[in-house]
Amino acid sequence: MPALLDLRRTVAATVAVALSAALIVFSLVVTDTYTTQASADARTSIHGADVVVTSEVATPTSSNRIPTEVAEEVEALDQVASVRGEHWSLLDLDLPEQLRNGANTDVMVLDLPDLDGPTSLTDGRLPQATGELAIDTTLAQSRGLRVGDTLNLVASAEEEGGEGSESSLSSSSTVVGIVSAGADSGEMLESGASQHNKIYATPEQLEAIGASTDYSFLYVTAAPGADTAALQEEVAQVVHTSSAEADVASAEEVVVRRTAESAAGGGIITTLLNLLALVCAMVAGIVIATTFATLVARQTRQVGLLRCVGATRRQVMGSVLRTGALTGLVGSAAGAVLGIAGTALLVRAGAMEQLDGASLTISPAAVLLAVIATTVVTLVSVLRPARRAARVSPLIAVTGQDLNREHASRRRRRVAAFGALLLLAGLVTTVTGMSIRSISTAAAGGAVLVIGLLLALPLLVTAGAALIERLCSAQRFPVLHLAARNLGRNPGRSAASAATILVGVGVGAVLFTGLFSFQSSFQNILNDVSQKDITVLGVTPENEATVTSAVAEAEGVESLTTVPVIDVTQTVDGTTQDLSGIAVLDTEAISPVVYSTAGLEDLEDGVLIVGGIYGIPDGTTVTLTGPAGSTEVTARVREGWGAVVTPGTAQQLTGGTGTNSMVWARATEGNTPGAAEANIREALRGQEVMVDGREDAFATVTHNLNQIVLMVSVVLGLSLVIALVGLANTTRVSILERTREIGVLRAMGTQRTEVRRLVVAENVLTAGLGGLLGIATGTLLGAVGMMTIISAITDDLPTGENSQEAGSIAVSVPFLPLVITLLVALAVGVLASMRPAGAASRVPPVQALAVD
Repeated sequence: MPALLDLRRTVAATVAVALSAALIVFSLVVTDTYTTQASADARTSIHGADVVVTSEVATPTSSNRIPTEVAEEVEALDQVASVRGEHWSLLDLDLPEQLRNGANTDVMVLDLPDLDGPTSLTDGRLPQATGELAIDTTLAQSRGLRVGDTLNLVASAEEEGGEGSESSLSSSSTVVGIVSAGADSGEMLESGASQHNKIYATPEQLEAIGASTDYSFLYVTAAPGADTAALQEEVAQVVHTSSAEADVASAEEVVVRRTAESAAGGGIITTLLNLLALVCAMVAGIVIATTFATLVARQTRQVGLLRCVGATRRQVMGSVLRTGALTGLVGSAAGAVLGIAGTALLVRAGAMEQLDGASLTISPAAVLLAVIATTVVTLVSVLRPARRAARVSPLIAVTGQDLNREHASRRRRRVAAFGALLLLAGLVTTVTGMSIRSISTAAAGGAVLVIGLLLALPLLVTAGAALIERLCSAQRFPVLHLAARNLGRNPGRSAASAATILVGVGVGAVLFTGLFSFQSSFQNILNDVSQKDITVLGVTPENEATVTSAVAEAEGVESLTTVPVIDVTQTVDGTTQDLSGIAVLDTEAISPVVYSTAGLEDLEDGVLIVGGIYGIPDGTTVTLTGPAGSTEVTARVREGWGAVVTPGTAQQLTGGTGTNSMVWARATEGNTPGAAEANIREALRGQEVMVDGREDAFATVTHNLNQIVLMVSVVLGLSLVIALVGLANTTRVSILERTREIGVLRAMGTQRTEVRRLVVAENVLTAGLGGLLGIATGTLLGAVGMMTIISAITDDLPTGENSQEAGSIAVSVPFLPLVITLLVALAVGVLASMRPAGAASRVPPVQALAVD
């Protein structure tokens, strides 16, 4: 049987398949590249070892390390070529008393790194003698340290002398180098090593500063020709004689473990890419189904003639499916090549952060998976048009009338009505999931809502077209009036065209609304937890004047206030314990500096504001005892401020004697807190104070958010390109089918420009309806989804914290991105109509009237 369709007629479907396959290949290659890079970093971290020994659970505070003698015994084994021991200890910064309760006051102590790998020096040199240290870039930035500065450390009793030791060792060392840490210098050790600031020292310096000289890791390299499995058993026998809890694993086991922990960093991006690839596949499926359905409808009489000369239904269906399979294979192969080339170009150009061009991994399995997936999507999408072609009656070749048209129309109305019911059910389920804070319920409701929307789209398009037709009278807006009427005449085709726009725009609206709502919620939570931009800790009565003057003169500082801090004891129900770091606040004095005073409404003399973490029930009577006496206060549990009393209450406890304090500062409008924080650090160099800001956390979230928004925008643009191709093809076929109608319009005096405007108006209305429905649905699902996720997460927080976090949830509708998305969708409608509109305007009336 001859083919009903050829590749020339299915260009739109082929392009849609190719673009979808390209994105699938891109997401799979990026995922594989992340894994390859993480695996390479993990392999670098074991220094070429064949067996890795890890002490106990390998934490920097573990006391059960591997003694030096054991390392020497392992090295003496016949099958061992070399053993590299690695130290890993945790020491405290030796800070003034007023700073010891601050954050990030500990540092991880490691051996000197190799500089022939990913680790590099950004300044200075590596330590060579006792009294010298190198620090990582994070510690240098957070503490404002430079080469030549002094770093004071204190070793805990456990580090220096074991559990029975009561002494501690303070030391003073000179910073001689600043290191940019890589995978071979402690970044990939287990138990969150990358979260700690790091210092590097020689073995002699490790002992001098009180760090443990026993090993946390042994990297054992096998001798040439040695049996690795047998070596692992021998090493385990030696190690377990003194360190029974130590883990002895092969290099591959350690690489797999560290790779899994490291690759999680790229999990969000790869998951999002895979999700967006599925979206593009869905859009491509709609375009393919619409293209084939339109072409089959166009060749209904030809199918009828084939049925008249003996073609069976199976042969007709097989002909369409063969064309679909060929379209899928050709398109997916072209898309795979495009995806590989695009991914290689982006990765090697450094356009994707955290990915190294040397780790680019193009797996044949990933390419084959993309080709198979897109071909299957094509066949599934073609299945319905193929079945429709197989049901064409032979009588249509004689009568020219489709006897099944009325039946199909009734079936379409029933499906649309069922879709409307699903739409309502999905909406109710989604709202219910949000109210009960159930992510699974809300997700299921969202899926049902989208399915119902797609099924009910013909009804919605008909209703929208009727509304536009009613608003735009034939006398005032004849082109729009006729365009709306034409949409209503063929709701199935109009709905299919609008669906491609709806899906792409809808997913973009979901992600934009969810991401911007997350950013707003994070900002609110950050404001609740830290209502000020910058905090200077460790201010004493002796340096208060100098510090406040330096902060006030720092560039970018708008206002500041000094907040006294007192240490007292608390007695609750007969139990007494220390209560350190109570802030003494005057709400009027801090108002110009903080973003909000919410939570301090109950602050007055005789009241103690505390967070839920303090474990004091709301309304409890607490006795506070300070240097000057005691006073009873009533506890009020309010989050975001820690422990707070008024100046009047503080006066009763301290008797007016000088106390330590902290300085809160606010950055000027239009100036980033990070810049002001850096200026304050520079101004306070040499002072025994600590500068803490909240800009790093927000800047990291904003940077990651911008990356994701860029990625979403690119993929959204790709899905709209797919929609453009499909819409252009549908419009072209529609023009061919309406040649007689256009001829009648031309014979009645309609000008070419008016015909062109009519075609453009139809496509703009189709894109506009799809875009508006997509934005409305996507915004709803994005807002509900983000609220449900954050609410569900806050339910797992400790009592006293969840109320604050839940109250900080904010739905942020990103109007500008959504408006831009709608405008792009309308532009897609215009672009898709340009060539068909030109072809329609060039049809001579005589030729059009002669069409049979």
